[in-house]
Amino acid sequence: MNKASKSRQRGLTLVESLVSLGVCVTALGSAVPGLDHLRARQHLVGATAQLQTELAYARSLAVARNQTVHVGFESSGAATCYVIHSGKPGDCTCIAGPAVCQPGAEALRTVKHDSAAAVSVRSNSRSIGFSPHNGTVTPTATMATTNRRGEELRLVINIMGRVRSCTPSAGLPEYARC
Repeated sequence: MNKASKSRQRGLTLVESLVSLGVCVTALGSAVPGLDHLRARQHLVGATAQLQTELAYARSLAVARNQTVHVGFESSGAATCYVIHSGKPGDCTCIAGPAVCQPGAEALRTVKHDSAAAVSVRSNSRSIGFSPHNGTVTPTATMATTNRRGEELRLVINIMGRVRSCTPSAGLPEYARC
């Protein structure tokens, strides 16, 4: 016997490697559409959570500063945005870029979602104001966050300034229906 026949061959052949790679690519290709759906949903949930946090921030600012704090909502075909500001309702705008305010008003926070963004935000009220005395809000409002797939989460703010989330569709079973 010669030494070469006694030693065992180790490793994979080129054909075995290619077959393994083909199986992995097929499995990954079938998982990608599900991952895109998950990503769109996470953008929706994240933007809604951010808006809910911003509303709580505006409410606490009103009490801390002892002045009314407004949240103004704007939308155009290309973008949606909201701006937290002092002053009167409508004193600050955010749709054309950075927030622009009238004299005597101050932009405290601005969030903009342009047409390339994964979500958009709209409200049934152009502006809401938080009272400095007890954090109540006038008027009450419903804000909707929508992703590109058409899934929607809503935030409903009551007169006391408390926010609850819900969804109009059955596609998000972890949220209450509204």
